[in-house]
Amino acid sequence: MNGYIEHANITLVNPQKTIGFLLAALPNWRIRGQGKMAEWFGKEVEWFHVGDDQSYIALQSGGESRIGDWNCHWTGVKHIGIVVDDLNNTVERLKTAGYELDHWGGDHPHRRSAYYMEEHNMQFEFVEYFSTHHSERNDYSI
Repeated sequence: MNGYIEHANITLVNPQKTIGFLLAALPNWRIRGQGKMAEWFGKEVEWFHVGDDQSYIALQSGGESRIGDWNCHWTGVKHIGIVVDDLNNTVERLKTAGYELDHWGGDHPHRRSAYYMEEHNMQFEFVEYFSTHHSERNDYSI
């Protein structure tokens, strides 16, 4: 079996803000599970699994600040990339929901991407591929 990423877990100040962002971008995603932990290192936290049947992003409360700017030299996750079927539709949904595009990804004949910052300064990249061939999709020499 090949490995794949099932989920990433992110601690935030207000997970509801990030849930709103993700569901605006990805209408086929849903909150597939949620709950509370009464004692998580001195705090009560809520957790949410937002995604589809195969993968999700685990979001939990309990954070105390925003993430540093993605263009600084701090250690940590710089962005999370999510593949979408139609980037133009994703960008339009986010615009309609009030989210501003941060920047477009580089030019490539077989993929296109757009980057967004959500409430906690977490960066998400949405990627559309124009080829089904992995050698073209994953070509970094162009």
